[in-house]
Amino acid sequence: MLMRITCIGHSGFAVEAAGVTLVFDYYTDHRCVLEPVLARAERVYVFVSHSHRDHLCRDIFDWRDRWPVARYVIANECRRKLARSMVLDEWPFVFVQRGGDWTDGTLAVHAFGSTDVGVSFLVEVQGRRLFHAGDYTCWQFEGAPPADVRKARGDFHAILRDIAAYAPHIDVAMMPVVPNLGGDFAYGAREFLKAVRCDRFIPMHMWGREREATQFQLYRNPDHGECCHIPEGTSITVDIS
Repeated sequence: MLMRITCIGHSGFAVEAAGVTLVFDYYTDHRCVLEPVLARAERVYVFVSHSHRDHLCRDIFDWRDRWPVARYVIANECRRKLARSMVLDEWPFVFVQRGGDWTDGTLAVHAFGSTDVGVSFLVEVQGRRLFHAGDYTCWQFEGAPPADVRKARGDFHAILRDIAAYAPHIDVAMMPVVPNLGGDFAYGAREFLKAVRCDRFIPMHMWGREREATQFQLYRNPDHGECCHIPEGTSITVDIS
């Protein structure tokens, strides 16, 4: 299977594979790359991992009138916020929470937890697995009290154990690598790649600090596949047959 992955920006990605187009955590599209992706789409699934403004942008609800949106797969944590301005029953929404599953026969979704709010997504299409972490990483800040660091690592590893048990092999993973944390900001990515055999690992949520976040020697695992950077507004095509 050929999979085309486009970095829209920040944590936003469009993935085209096997006749479906998946859009994750759309926030902004400074390079105007998404419209041609959606224009050639046959069936679109839009994912929202949580309600932070850099992951939930209401522009996504305008797409339904222009492109073939099959479902919006949204963290249950967003439900109350959306209900303030929308009649939820009138929309093709699927709300998921940690441990939840959903399938429509075209793709299957399993939701893991997050170390922030909302969920992270594992999506399976024709037997191939794609992971989008949302805001799941190890949020250990340089200079934080040792107790806070221990809690951040404990929360992170609790979810990582769930992921590794459910999906010890993932074809493509997208995960925050956040230099703004300072110190050992690559800890989460490094631990993830120790626990999960991942053919391709793509950093995201870098807040403009791509040069630091893509120092792959800080977290690459040579036994667990390839790390690759997709600059904003560009695409790569990978063979995951």
